[in-house]
Amino acid sequence: MTVLSKPHGLQSCEKFHPWAKTCTSSASQIWFAVFLAGLKLYAPLFLVPALIFKRKSIQFLVQRTLPEILRSSVFLGTYAGVYAGAICLIRRIVGRDLKSMAAISGFFAGLLSILIEKKSRRSELALYCLNQAIEVVWKMAAARKLVPLFKNGEVLVYMIASSILLYFYQNEPDSLRSNMNGLLKFFIGKN
Repeated sequence: MTVLSKPHGLQSCEKFHPWAKTCTSSASQIWFAVFLAGLKLYAPLFLVPALIFKRKSIQFLVQRTLPEILRSSVFLGTYAGVYAGAICLIRRIVGRDLKSMAAISGFFAGLLSILIEKKSRRSELALYCLNQAIEVVWKMAAARKLVPLFKNGEVLVYMIASSILLYFYQNEPDSLRSNMNGLLKFFIGKN
C-alpha cells in the first residue's frame, strides 16, 4: 500500500490527534468517546417519553427502547470516528491538506453513519443537519459581510420554524408524524 504511506513533505497527522500515535487508534478512540456521549444524550431522550407517554412495561423498554438508544449512539460514534479517520486518509492519499477536506470527510461520515439509523429517523436527521448547515453557511457569509448578522437571529428562526410547524398542525395534521401530533396535542390541546 504505497499510496497510503506517508507522502514526502506532508506533516504527520499527530498534530490532529496528539493523544494517539496512529490514525486508526485516534478514530477508534473518538468513536468510543462519542458513543458514550451518545448514550448520555439518547438515554433520557428515548426513556423519558417511553415512561411518561407510553407507560410501557420493562420488557418494552428492554426490547424496543434500549436498541434505539444503542443504534443512535452507534450512529453518532460512527459519524465522528469516520470523519476523523477520513481526514487522515484523504491527507495520505492526496499528499497535502485541502480546503475541502472537512466537507469531503463529513460527506463520507454522514453517508456511512446514516445507514445505521432506521429509515423512519433518517428524514428527521436530515432536517436537523440541514438546519445546522444553513446556520454555518449564514455565519460564514456574515463573516465575509455578504449578509447581515442579526442580533438574536436564532429567535427569528425559531419563530419561523414554529409558525410552519403550527400551520401544518392546524391545517394539514396528517402531514405530521403521529408522535409530533401527540406531542402538540399534549401541550396545545386538540386542534
